Amino acid sequence: MTPPAANLEGSTGRYLAILALLLGAIAIAFAGIFAKLSMDAGYLGPLTSAFWRFALAMPFFLLAMLLTKPSKPRDLTRKMINPLWLLLPGLLFAGDMAFFHTAFSFTTVSNGTLLANLQVFIVGILAWWLLKERFNALFLIGAIIAFGGIWLLVTNDETKDYASDPTLGNIFAIGTAFWYASYFLIIKWLRRDFRALEIMVVTTMVATVILFLAVILIPQDRDHMIPFYNESMPGEYTKAWIYLVLLAVVPQCIGQGCIAWSLSRLPVSFSAVVLLLQPVFAGFLGWIILAEALNNWQIAASIVVLVGILLAKLGTPSR
Repeated sequence: MTPPAANLEGSTGRYLAILALLLGAIAIAFAGIFAKLSMDAGYLGPLTSAFWRFALAMPFFLLAMLLTKPSKPRDLTRKMINPLWLLLPGLLFAGDMAFFHTAFSFTTVSNGTLLANLQVFIVGILAWWLLKERFNALFLIGAIIAFGGIWLLVTNDETKDYASDPTLGNIFAIGTAFWYASYFLIIKWLRRDFRALEIMVVTTMVATVILFLAVILIPQDRDHMIPFYNESMPGEYTKAWIYLVLLAVVPQCIGQGCIAWSLSRLPVSFSAVVLLLQPVFAGFLGWIILAEALNNWQIAASIVVLVGILLAKLGTPSR
């Protein structure tokens, strides 16, 4: 029989994990906002803003590693995951951010964030293929509904009032979903043996190096490695750096850190459903901060996609 104290401790940890996941979902919703604001204020390329997101987050993660200690020692009696696997999330996240930030150069924050969250379907397909999991009819119904909403979203021409090339941006956003799904699965697996901070430090370091090399190889981003200083508008230069720091601290340190920490304490299906709050918050923030008004088609399509994703997750086995 489990002691009452153990039950209380488990319940408290579960509630803290839920709160951390909610905080993470809200924090990562700011990613598109700060990325777009920094690019506009500093005339930065999408890969450059993604690079600074990781580079500026690195000192915060290292400081957190120095100030915190593991809650319990590792069990050295069992075989651990090879630490070299820690390099893979950084590669996947670098691709994720490259596509994600590029998407916001052409489409709206609400569209880009919503389509990037199609990762839940990719996770389901990989689980069926690699883990031999089966899905019930609810998953298929949700998939059909969600893709119907996507069709409404990507064929909506009214977004051109707020985006230069919605179709191209939406394609990059859908590509983001593939990177993010792979990242999500590998992080869940690594949390069996590694602390969230350990994973985030290595991930951020690897992604920083990869994105730096990408920036160097692309002239458009290489020529704008740092925010552009305009003597007639010095305030924009300052704003660009503020937005880059906020991009590193809010969605990367707080958002991804909270999500990685909570993944070892909550079912992956429940975590995925909670993270669907991200496109909802992103659309709201884009409307309030960037004045990206949500027209009737976007609102309807967003609701359809969210309902479809929710049904698909409910129809996905938790194991």
